[in-house]
Amino acid sequence: MTLEKERKFIGIFAKCSEAELALQELRAANFPMHKVSVIARKAEEQSDIAGVKAKEDTGNISEEFTGGTLSDLVSCINQLAIPGMGQVMLAGAEATAIATTITGGAIGIPAGNLAGALLPLGIPQEQAQVYSDLVFQGYYLAIVTGIEIEIRFAQRIFNRHRIQYRGIYEPYLSPKSRYKHGVGVFCQRQDVETALTELKKAGFPMSQVSVITKGNYYPLELSEDLAKYYEHQLNLGNFLVFLNATDIYMAGARAILESNKIQNFRIYNQSVVHPIKSDRQVISNL
Repeated sequence: MTLEKERKFIGIFAKCSEAELALQELRAANFPMHKVSVIARKAEEQSDIAGVKAKEDTGNISEEFTGGTLSDLVSCINQLAIPGMGQVMLAGAEATAIATTITGGAIGIPAGNLAGALLPLGIPQEQAQVYSDLVFQGYYLAIVTGIEIEIRFAQRIFNRHRIQYRGIYEPYLSPKSRYKHGVGVFCQRQDVETALTELKKAGFPMSQVSVITKGNYYPLELSEDLAKYYEHQLNLGNFLVFLNATDIYMAGARAILESNKIQNFRIYNQSVVHPIKSDRQVISNL
């Protein structure tokens, strides 16, 4: 069975209150909120910034974004200083991956470039620059990832709350952004559980994560030395975490895994394991 391809619905809200109401309605309708992200600039004050007047009544997100409104609706908030733009808030899985891209962690896009980080979402360069400029002016960029029925549902709700500059995009899949595979070693069960919990909260698709133990090990399609290394780690009672994702998601996942003490995490272009016949709800089956 072929899975329906996910696309990106992207648009701009002029006010924090409009974005908040739209997200509240989505959540009340049981929409999967891990598929929603918001990016917005934290303006320090209402004034001209670098010759561009900050838009009035945008809600300047300092408290609204981080103090219990949008932060309750979209998880995993990051704060990032972007050259020429200042402090930017990024909430949600897609925004987290974009944050990693901006800091130079994925797909070779120059660090500090929001417009460039939007390009892998399928947004044309001119439109990506428009979105970046609007974020600079204090608007709220919303991103929804979903299949056709999810996109249509979110679009109807967002339209009721005055979303602007909206568009639907196909993620760009160049040879550099196709699915890759990552493998690393955890020595402590607690570290595995913490890392996977953080991946789940960040919206990483857990169906694309496996935990390999000695009891469900299949030989890795790698060089003999690496295969022996991973097998040795399992014989010591350690855990292998295997995941597959596009570059932008892999970069975000890598940051989470490495912050939780994964060792020797490596990314491969080709499949490195045979299909593993195991329950993918890895957190509950460690």
